[in-house]
Amino acid sequence: MTTMPRPTLASRFLLIVAVGAVLPLALVGVWLTRAAQRAGVSLLRDQIEHAASAVASEIDRRWSLRDGELRLLAGNSSAAAVVSGATVSSADSAYLLDLARSMSGSIPSVAYVDATGRERWSFTRAVDDRSLENARIGLMSSPTTTVAVEMPIDSAGATHGKLVARVNVSSVVPIDIGRTLVPGASLTIFDASQAQVWGTGEPTVFPTNGTHPRGAEIVSRSPSLAPLRVVVAAPSEPYVAPFERAARIGVGVLMLVALGALAMSIVLTTRVTRSLHRLVDAATAVAGGDLQRTVHEPTDDEIGRLARAFNAMTESLRRTLSELAGQRALAAVGEFAASLSHEVRNSLTAVHVDLQHARRHLSPDHPAMPLVARTLESVRRLDATVSGALRVARSGQAAKRRVDLDAVLQRAVHAAAPSFAERGATLDEIAGTPSPPLEGDSAALEQLFLNLLINAAQASPPGSRARLERETTDAHVTIRVVDVGSGIDASLLPSLGTPFVTTKPFGTGLGLPIAQRIVAAHGGDLLFESTSQSGTTAVVRLPLAASGD
Repeated sequence: MTTMPRPTLASRFLLIVAVGAVLPLALVGVWLTRAAQRAGVSLLRDQIEHAASAVASEIDRRWSLRDGELRLLAGNSSAAAVVSGATVSSADSAYLLDLARSMSGSIPSVAYVDATGRERWSFTRAVDDRSLENARIGLMSSPTTTVAVEMPIDSAGATHGKLVARVNVSSVVPIDIGRTLVPGASLTIFDASQAQVWGTGEPTVFPTNGTHPRGAEIVSRSPSLAPLRVVVAAPSEPYVAPFERAARIGVGVLMLVALGALAMSIVLTTRVTRSLHRLVDAATAVAGGDLQRTVHEPTDDEIGRLARAFNAMTESLRRTLSELAGQRALAAVGEFAASLSHEVRNSLTAVHVDLQHARRHLSPDHPAMPLVARTLESVRRLDATVSGALRVARSGQAAKRRVDLDAVLQRAVHAAAPSFAERGATLDEIAGTPSPPLEGDSAALEQLFLNLLINAAQASPPGSRARLERETTDAHVTIRVVDVGSGIDASLLPSLGTPFVTTKPFGTGLGLPIAQRIVAAHGGDLLFESTSQSGTTAVVRLPLAASGD
């Protein structure tokens, strides 16, 4: 059965780009289109709502004038007498006639009706030529377009009848009311019976059920004083079309951006996977044993950091294997030194026994007795030094005992004095403040400093002066052994301390490895500073014992 090939890393990257970038961009394009339509409709609705509110406010302002006239017509004593009396007196009739004629032409007819509904007195204004001319040029909707208004007539706290008047719509609708409308909008005014009494453009059917024709926005407003309703309608297409056009352009740009992003992703994915392929080849070579293989570090991005990490890993692996080989060599040296120490100690034991036998046969005042005593002490010290140094060098651990560093340095200087005398050189000990105590193995430390002092003596030319310097801080003591010999080439400094590597013609290359292990066992550091023809400085840095110990 054939298995489907697994998708490559490049195809996975492209799928991520398609799902994470292209698909959201497509959704954004759809959202932009719909948002554009909503924005156009919302803008249109805001504008026609503003226009409808402005028209209603203006009608209210003008209606307040008509309301004052109506109240004047209904609130006089003659009106109360007409609707409450049995007959209409000539004085009341004359007063009402003068009052009706004095009103503006905005109230063309007035009638007084009693409580039974019988009309008791009425007045109708004749239509003059000016009104006809205004109607002809369109300043008013019609000379006879009026709105019926009723107002109660009260007297002594009781209602006796009502005033029935008609108010011309043209008196409450401004001539220039169309200025507040948006282009293409129509304005229609209905009375309380939903009959159209005023309109611009085609008559608009008032949407009593809350619906409106498709593609149009309709807003209605009722003035607070006038018994009218203002309806403003406008087609939405002229407002939505620019937004839709901008949205289509935006969607097109988004699609171009998406295609560009996809193309760029293909190019970048190819570059990334090419670098990864090189890393895979290099890792395969390293796994096969080729530790010299490295990869190019192209940029500072994740791939570049991965390449640097790979190169650092191979370098660390090479260094680790080199150190492991050195440790194995040093372990072999330790075993060899242990065997050699056993033989040396056997010989020292025989010498020690012979010297003790000789001391027993000499009288206390014999001239050779001091010499025998010094030799016995030298044999004992040599045995302890060899045993302690080799124990630390082999195990890597130092005994936890208080050590007087000044005494250790004095013994090492005393032991190294013949080597300086043989070379015709001098060792200057730079005295400082007494060193605080250390914790460790005094014999191993004595061997450490003795090795460094003998190396300095062997490197010192005749007549030169080497130095032993000491510096103490709160937590560490630093010992420097300085010679003025020919120095060590900078290329050889990293290999110092490697077993069997030496700069001396007849050296074994074991002194410095043992010295490094002794320093490490005491928690310190050993390093060398040297330049050609300028001498060498060996720096030993050891931690001091804790103050509470």
